[in-house]
Amino acid sequence: MREQLITALTSVLSTSTQFKDVFKVATQLPWDESGNPLYLKNMKSVYFGPDRREEVTLIPTIYGAEVFRDDIICNAYLAVDAKKPPTNVETFASAVVTGVKSKTGITNFGVESDYTAETQEDVLLYTFEFRMNTITY
Repeated sequence: MREQLITALTSVLSTSTQFKDVFKVATQLPWDESGNPLYLKNMKSVYFGPDRREEVTLIPTIYGAEVFRDDIICNAYLAVDAKKPPTNVETFASAVVTGVKSKTGITNFGVESDYTAETQEDVLLYTFEFRMNTITY
């Protein structure tokens, strides 16, 4: 899902006059080899973390042929200067959450997304979470 989200956000940015000169999409993981966050070093760039999976039993059966909901979860990070944030950062955050999740092209039965914003010293950090649900047997 990570690659599809990167492609979808890149597409959204390339067609948007409002965001394309302000924000970027990074193809690297959000951390360097030492674990230091790259999104704090390269502000106004969205970094997508690796996919992680969670499996939940939807329909348990006696004979073991259960039906599972397989959730694929991907987090993304965006940091901006808290003292002088871009004027359209909230609009951009909403566009990421609403516009990107439906453009992945992955067959699923539900995609959820949301974000949080928190201030850490002089940095406003947005953390996005995308959750895609599929079914496995």
